[in-house]
Amino acid sequence: MQLIIITGSPGCGKTTLAIKLKEILSCTVISLNELVISKKFIIEYEEKRDTYITDFDKLEDYLINYIKETKKTKVEYLIIEGHFADFLPNNLIDMAFVLRCHPDILIKRLEKRDYKKEKIIENIQAEILGNCVNYIREKKMSCPIFEIDVSELSIENLIKIVLDILENKVDLNNYKLGNIDWLDEFFNEDRLNEFFK
Repeated sequence: MQLIIITGSPGCGKTTLAIKLKEILSCTVISLNELVISKKFIIEYEEKRDTYITDFDKLEDYLINYIKETKKTKVEYLIIEGHFADFLPNNLIDMAFVLRCHPDILIKRLEKRDYKKEKIIENIQAEILGNCVNYIREKKMSCPIFEIDVSELSIENLIKIVLDILENKVDLNNYKLGNIDWLDEFFNEDRLNEFFK
């Protein structure tokens, strides 16, 4: 069994991708947001940021046991998706995908979700700064890591890219970590003040 994580800012399509992959591959999918809420792995709710603070110790204990049990089955892939999916110990992760979305498109997606303005700005700032990529880099993971710009991709095209990567049918250099740089783009366009005061 291979453990694949899918991470990225909210609104990048992690859950949709994971659900579609479950329909195609022999895999099990865990959505971290749903798991945290259903199992009550919560320390508190932070009203200002409109988010739950996750109890990562309980979550990690649960997932390590779940991974051990899943390895005993005939499941080919276990996919764990969530914007903090990279929190798992490096030795458990076989492959990672970081989904990225252009901030101009992402802001519209988050507005459709009725996110509060402060929460939208926080997530757009994180996407511009490449927080999910930076967290992965800081972990110094040795497994293959792929960064995909989903801004203009249909879900069908995204699935094809992921399947091609899994089957090694595509130039992997096109999806190496660090190919996407919204910060440089927004700096060159003198637009950083739209999101950073």
